[in-house]
Amino acid sequence: MKARDILKDLVAINTIADKNNHEIMDYIEDFYNKIGVAVERRTNPENGKEVLIASYGEDPAMGFMGHTDTVDITDGWETDPFVLTEKEDGMLYGLGACDMKGGMACWMAAIANTDLKSLKKGFKCYHTYDEEIMFGGVYDLVNAGEKFPNHMIVAEPTGFKPAVGSKGLLEIIFTFKGVTTHSSTPIEGKSSNKNAVRFLNKMMDFELELRKDSDDTFFGIPYPTMNIGIINGGTAINKVPAETVIYLDFRICNSEKEYPRIRKFIDDALEGVDASYEIINDIPSFVNRSELVKVYEEKTGTPGAPFFGITEGSFFPGDKIIIGPGPVTAHEKNEHVSIEELEKTQKLYEDMLGLLCK
Repeated sequence: MKARDILKDLVAINTIADKNNHEIMDYIEDFYNKIGVAVERRTNPENGKEVLIASYGEDPAMGFMGHTDTVDITDGWETDPFVLTEKEDGMLYGLGACDMKGGMACWMAAIANTDLKSLKKGFKCYHTYDEEIMFGGVYDLVNAGEKFPNHMIVAEPTGFKPAVGSKGLLEIIFTFKGVTTHSSTPIEGKSSNKNAVRFLNKMMDFELELRKDSDDTFFGIPYPTMNIGIINGGTAINKVPAETVIYLDFRICNSEKEYPRIRKFIDDALEGVDASYEIINDIPSFVNRSELVKVYEEKTGTPGAPFFGITEGSFFPGDKIIIGPGPVTAHEKNEHVSIEELEKTQKLYEDMLGLLCK
């Protein structure tokens, strides 16, 4: 079985923002049933969406993880996004072909081509939803206490290069309160905008201190960064605002060291100010330095490197590698994946199943 044949079927199912979530899970369940792999489907009671867990054998030595949802169609597509289209450049075009139905098709084909009865240890496969927006599917698994196998492959597109780490993510919403008056009669210390600006000035100075103190050598940007994503405050030029809301985003190299330092600085900077904050995402950094990294480096001929963003692999502990076929055209018009890299990735997954489960 070839990954491209499975990918054709997966691309044909429109899963933009989890549309047809049940339909794609039906297809995946039917696939596993035909090759003798057990399936469990779990439904989120609030949104009705499903995650699917496929498992084989006892004592699973490894697992695969990937999301079934895709982003929306970007303007400028030259082919039907829901028809996997091969071109003379050796690429397959289709929505999700790269991110990340391609990687999912590779592991499904790898399992189908493996003599399951020869395995001494088992494996698990996780098909999730809502990765592109809020990571709802992997949160369902983690919150339910899922015990993941010791070694996990997250099949995100990496251009067939092993990604062995990812920065942490800390996202915070700040709300500053003030007292509304006419701008000609302000009350000292009661402008929510002024208090927010003073706070941001402190945070920007603090960001520079974090850069100076960083000793990271793994990530491409070798220090924590802060982004001011949203500032919303005030309703008129001649009114002192009563509320200002700010969204901050930190990308953290070493969560264990940097996270408590950031929290303390924020608490100190807000002391005596009428303000509150809510942490909406707290995803730890990780770097995998296990012996298995060398196996992937040897099989791909590429050294392990950091992943550019956040994947579902950031949500659970253990030994994990992010690797899948490219080129990385995620979220682009005319999204595509290389036939050659599909075949290489499928072969790699087959090799890892043999190495860890046989």
